[in-house]
Amino acid sequence: MKFIRRYQSDIYGNYRKAYFRDGLLAGAAISAVVLFCKLIYYPIYAPENYVTDITLLVATLFFAYRYRSRLPEKKVFFKELMLFGLGLGIVAAVVYGLFILLYGSVIDHGFCDRCLNHFINGEMNGSGTDEEKAATIAVMRTYKLRTWAFIGTFRTAVMSIMTAFVAALIFRTEKNIVKQKT
Repeated sequence: MKFIRRYQSDIYGNYRKAYFRDGLLAGAAISAVVLFCKLIYYPIYAPENYVTDITLLVATLFFAYRYRSRLPEKKVFFKELMLFGLGLGIVAAVVYGLFILLYGSVIDHGFCDRCLNHFINGEMNGSGTDEEKAATIAVMRTYKLRTWAFIGTFRTAVMSIMTAFVAALIFRTEKNIVKQKT
């Protein structure tokens, strides 16, 4: 009885070069959206929020479509698009994390305080004993800008897994062939 199927798939393009270049652009897009929010007097209250998630999703979908359309005969397997999307998301997350460091230290000096207040308010409404809440809040008060930047980078990288999966499901054109064991 076979529990694990082995699939044969080809890589049609240079996804490493593409995800690095497009990841830089996606990270810049996320950063630009955060700056736009600051300009319209809607500063962000957390390093990762729905605005950044939606921007990452739109960027991943756009660049996955563009990657597929540049391939010969527009053939692409799920695996290739998944690797492309993951790479794009990781590069975009690093760019966005570096932007958060710049944003919090140069552009918006109240960023760390807003993040702390946002998470403390969320923690106070959460479940748990008062001692657990107080301990969590005490730890959060020690967070510096680099901690918030790491949180934004990590959560954006995790979100890129989901966005890569969605893009790979939507834009794949080839189905993998099951290899017969010899």
